[in-house]
Amino acid sequence: MKNLIAVLFLAVSIQAYGQESALLRLNYNEGDTYEVKVVQKQSTGIQGGTDMTILMDMKVAEVTDDLIKTESKISSVSMDINQGGMSMTYDSTKSDEELDATGKMLKSQLSPMMNAVIYSSIDVYGNTLETTSEPAVPGIDQFTTGQAAINYPKEKVSVGSSWTTENSNQGMNVKTTYTVTKIADGMVYLDIKGDVSGAGSGSMTGESVVEISTGTAKTSDTEITVSAQGIEVTVASNVQMTKK
Repeated sequence: MKNLIAVLFLAVSIQAYGQESALLRLNYNEGDTYEVKVVQKQSTGIQGGTDMTILMDMKVAEVTDDLIKTESKISSVSMDINQGGMSMTYDSTKSDEELDATGKMLKSQLSPMMNAVIYSSIDVYGNTLETTSEPAVPGIDQFTTGQAAINYPKEKVSVGSSWTTENSNQGMNVKTTYTVTKIADGMVYLDIKGDVSGAGSGSMTGESVVEISTGTAKTSDTEITVSAQGIEVTVASNVQMTKK
């Protein structure tokens, strides 16, 4: 009986020890495909807001020792916009006959993005090095560089570890600090805090769950509040990546 207890204790100890630290790296395999779901709610107070859901398929096209190339395509978009008392709705899964005039207008604006293939080059730390599309569509890189993008540190992380990254996006600088709150069941749990400066100023909070084996951010929830030109904008985002 004592031997059995000792073995069980050893097994638990080994498991716990194995989860004390983790090396976070993107570790995709060629041919892997993921579905990316982005749900975003943007609020400008009494001026209105926008609710948007995007589904995207991402294929891992090429993997080398230090570079990953992906091909992504938006499969569906739905939007509900309320600005200045005017409401607009669009759902890419609906036919032209099911869309009203504003829906058809939004379709004409979004169709170029939905028809494009997005090519991205990413290093093993999660840094997006290059994004292009075919055909070329201005601003389409926003659909990939913001997908739960986390830039990983070079060293292993453990509970309490933190690191800070800085990125620029559309005239705004975002300084983000990630802190490991838990490591369990092959996942690293992160607390996210950030400061926004530049064209607007504000803050960001959130959390993310990263799969250690692939480096995939399985889920990320963030909320950004930014003030610019006297207007306060709050953007709450949920991003989920699921292997197909």
